[in-house]
Amino acid sequence: MRQPERAVVAVVRVDFRLQASRSLKDKRSVIKSFREKAQGRFGVASCESGYLEDAGMASLTLAALAGRESAARDRLRTAVAFLEDHYEVEVFAAVEEVY
Repeated sequence: MRQPERAVVAVVRVDFRLQASRSLKDKRSVIKSFREKAQGRFGVASCESGYLEDAGMASLTLAALAGRESAARDRLRTAVAFLEDHYEVEVFAAVEEVY
């Protein structure tokens, strides 16, 4: 008998510096832009999860749901690469977990 499929949730917390941010307004603009694009392009849910009152630093938690662990991890890694490639940020920590 075939085993039922299992859903996998992969989560990554990404900590980064915003190099061009001078104010919380600048920071929130970058965060909002990235979160909307990550959801639309990669199907990744996200929330701001740290450094809330620091204009030069941010922490985002991203989550992806998939049928296979590798698929969920790939979506998260693609989203983090997009953040680094398309925004003036320096990622200094990224911690992944899978459930």
